[in-house]
Amino acid sequence: MATVLMITVGLAGGVIGLYRWLQFQSDRLPTNAPERMAAEADTFDCPTVVCVGDSITHGRTSSDYVALLQKRFRPKGYRFVNAGVNGELAYNALQRLAAVTACRPSWVTLMVGTNDVYAALSTANAHETMEQMGLPERPTRETFRRYLTEICLQLRNATAAPLALLSLPPLGEDPAHRAFQLTAAYTRIIQSVAHETGCAYLPVHERMRSYLENHGHQPGRSFGEYRDGMGLAVKVRRFLLHQSFDAISRRNGFCLLTDFFHLNDAGAAIVADAVAEFILSGEPQDAICMPRRRCL
Repeated sequence: MATVLMITVGLAGGVIGLYRWLQFQSDRLPTNAPERMAAEADTFDCPTVVCVGDSITHGRTSSDYVALLQKRFRPKGYRFVNAGVNGELAYNALQRLAAVTACRPSWVTLMVGTNDVYAALSTANAHETMEQMGLPERPTRETFRRYLTEICLQLRNATAAPLALLSLPPLGEDPAHRAFQLTAAYTRIIQSVAHETGCAYLPVHERMRSYLENHGHQPGRSFGEYRDGMGLAVKVRRFLLHQSFDAISRRNGFCLLTDFFHLNDAGAAIVADAVAEFILSGEPQDAICMPRRRCL
């Protein structure tokens, strides 16, 4: 009996240890996080792009579109700051804008709202998200619009860097499901706020929907099948088994996503393409409205 108990305790400890290790791997700060890049802002005289967002931007449990952009623009001497934080909503992003402006950006991009959509799907989701993310009120379309508008106004006041709002990748790939449709509704809010605040708007949601339609993709799984354990399974496959996001995506029956939320390489490329077009459309500016020298 004592032996069985010891084995049970050992197995439980191993499971807990594995869970913590997986969480550590998913939450690790990228090497180009704002906390690390701001210290170089005064000495780095090349264009700087700060990408603000949630786990899709953070790029540990999603294909890293910021790293893809850095690879594309490295020959031009650009640097990219990954200001993505897992689980964040618009309210959370609003609380850390000082770290964004401390990097003296030449451009800023913002893709936030996926977790706001998830929280708005049900009362249970809302309560879970409020507790986990320390929110002062229940996330709704109205609170999302308010916080997103405030983010834009504060950034426009703090820096002359052009700001682009990215519309959201869909939740799931089934246009008939409420989660997909709610993502489209939040995308319309983002487009409206971009217009009202004078920001650029990058139609990521629209391009992904067109991609799915043009490829004749038939969603293999409905968002109603989503369970919390799916995210953990992706972490196991990614960090423990070292599988690619594309392999995980194929296994789960997706075309652009991996687990109803996050992007595979094709999805990340769509985001990177939209951001690259934004960057190349205008001259870089620093925090005091002076054009920054392009590095050769």
